[in-house]
Amino acid sequence: MKFALIFQNDIVAFLPELFLAISILVILLHGSFLGVLAASLYTYLTISMVRLTSIVLFLSLLLVLNNPVESQTLWNSIFVTDNIGIWSKVIVFLGLLFCVLVSESYMFSARFRAYEFFVFIIGIGLSLCLLISSYDLLSVYLSMEFLSLIFYVLAAWKKNSYFSAEAGLKYFILGSVASIFFLFGASLIYFAMGTTNLGSLALLTENLIETSSFMCLGIVCVVSALLFKIGAAPYHMWVADVYEGAPTLVGFIFAVIPKFAFFVVILRLSFTSFWSFFPSLWENFFCICGLFSLFIGCVCGLGETKIKRLLAFSSVGHVGFLCLGLASGNIEGIQAVLFYLSIYMFTAVFLWVYIIYLDLSSNTGNTLLTFSNSIGLVRSNPLMGFGVALMIFSLAGIPPFGGFFAKLNIFVSLVDSSFYIISIFVVITSVISAFYYIRLIKIFYFEKNSNWFFFAPLSKSAAMVLVLSGLTIIFFMLSPNLFYLLTYKLGLGFMF
Repeated sequence: MKFALIFQNDIVAFLPELFLAISILVILLHGSFLGVLAASLYTYLTISMVRLTSIVLFLSLLLVLNNPVESQTLWNSIFVTDNIGIWSKVIVFLGLLFCVLVSESYMFSARFRAYEFFVFIIGIGLSLCLLISSYDLLSVYLSMEFLSLIFYVLAAWKKNSYFSAEAGLKYFILGSVASIFFLFGASLIYFAMGTTNLGSLALLTENLIETSSFMCLGIVCVVSALLFKIGAAPYHMWVADVYEGAPTLVGFIFAVIPKFAFFVVILRLSFTSFWSFFPSLWENFFCICGLFSLFIGCVCGLGETKIKRLLAFSSVGHVGFLCLGLASGNIEGIQAVLFYLSIYMFTAVFLWVYIIYLDLSSNTGNTLLTFSNSIGLVRSNPLMGFGVALMIFSLAGIPPFGGFFAKLNIFVSLVDSSFYIISIFVVITSVISAFYYIRLIKIFYFEKNSNWFFFAPLSKSAAMVLVLSGLTIIFFMLSPNLFYLLTYKLGLGFMF
């Protein structure tokens, strides 16, 4: 009884995670019992799985928004609940809901008939919630490995595809190396400070005058492992191959969903636990990663002719912007990073839904979508082509779209921190990378196709996802203050 009273708040605060864990078992049993019946009656199981998974994610979203426990540590300071955690979980659940809504028609057309995919979707939601709430290096590691194991399986899902097998194997090997780096770094931090708790580390390093080499090496290893998971250079080797080789729906998950959660963990480490290391370590480290990422994303994307590889290198470049936002070390930098992540997520959702339906429309029978597959889109579906063009302009940073203001915020935070040379480099790489975005627009509107082009009709759920993500970007142009105020409020949570 005493034990129950001591951890009563902890259990209440963890209701979304507990609900997701139970839902995994429910969906697994549902698929197991109905799988045999569905096969014998030649019926399709995916429809009921989509509805059940959508209900689970929506109820989890409501549980997160109505969490009665405000900012406090949970389970002996292993986890924490706060404002940034709540809103990050909301964004994760929105991304997963978008993925589930789009999945039905794709899975039907691509013969992607395993119900276990939806179990993995709920598992991704649970692992990301645990990762966002983690307040200890060990809980961060376990949550990250939980997520990684699911991603390894999803990347190699298409057993008859050489590219999918290569993607899964490469991601597994490099991801294992990143996990080793994280554990090695965490052990060095424990060796130097005697604890792995983020709150305790913040107190111990607050007035630290001299920093040990063990400490700095441990921090670099830990953050490097986290940057690997989001595809920052020079840890980007897996990104293009995994995006191209994995099923398109899995590429959608990789590109859209986990970035926000991992950046929340990086922000907790750099701005909360090791804030005193900022002038000496963080500025140089994040600047190097950011400049590398911008250079790789800019140069490697110029010669690409495959759409998914182009978006992979584009993702590396955008992560470079986010790393430079972290390097500024002020509240404007945090606000710019969170704002950039939000705008990028909605833009990426729109473009990846288009790629999913382009994959269904192409008659190539594989996942190697090239620019030539897009020729004829504007004639076949003018409204869709116009929407994709707007989103590409937003990614390129053309005003007055949300992507321009996201990049402008990063640029302003760099100028405020007196990084003038880096700011010039950012502008140059943005201009160069705009070439391969505008080349897509040119193919949409000015290339002629000698064959008939048929763009697969959108399902109602996919159309709803496109409208919601597209209107969010357009609504930003009409009323940007809501996004600015929300991200600024979230950023304050790291500084105070």
